[in-house]
Amino acid sequence: MSYHGSMRVPQSHGYGSNRRTPVGANMTPMIDVVFLLIIFFLVSSHLARQENHLPLELPVASSFDPMDLEKSPLTISVDGKAQILISGKIVAATQLEPVFADLIRRSGADAAIRIRCEGAVQYQYVEPILRQAALAGITDAAIAVREESAK
Repeated sequence: MSYHGSMRVPQSHGYGSNRRTPVGANMTPMIDVVFLLIIFFLVSSHLARQENHLPLELPVASSFDPMDLEKSPLTISVDGKAQILISGKIVAATQLEPVFADLIRRSGADAAIRIRCEGAVQYQYVEPILRQAALAGITDAAIAVREESAK
């Protein structure tokens, strides 16, 4: 076999030549990821703050035990019409089982709920929430209150 074509060989500029190809990492993907993380945390922190600012008149208590700040409990609100709200969406008491199952799957034994309700809401509307939580295996439940002096 014989070859009649010619092959080009890259020319070297010699040992110690000042001409070098720049080597560097492409920063574009990393900048994109950082930008997406910033957007994610801005949106999630906004939603978390919004959930605690539902206009509810919390019941008054003479003493209270603040929840462990290390935990991030699921906040369940009960408004003056006895509607159950999770993340601002109305949920029926019968629909709490899958919500609690998901919470336990994500948090494990540290699963916790905090119930915020109007002071005028009767216990008969709060009890199904506590019952469903207990049936799901959630043992850390608290009812949000405000101190007497914080009227």
